[in-house]
Amino acid sequence: MRDSQKTVKIYTLNKEDETIIPLIEETFRSKNIAIEIRSKYDTAYDGIFIGQKGLADIWVMKQDEEESLAIIKDLLNREQK
Repeated sequence: MRDSQKTVKIYTLNKEDETIIPLIEETFRSKNIAIEIRSKYDTAYDGIFIGQKGLADIWVMKQDEEESLAIIKDLLNREQK
């Protein structure tokens, strides 16, 4: 997904979002949208920068960007209620 096709970052997951990662993956899979969650954990620093840089980034294909942003917004709003 990463090299040969144009991808865009749509969201940075924070530590508090960690519990909804399976829900995010399942929702995108059900909508047939390819998703890549790229961890920011750095073993050399034992993850000390996660609080500043976030836990991971969510990347999707450029053509799925608009729909993906709407999905993420909906999932995050649902979790906050």
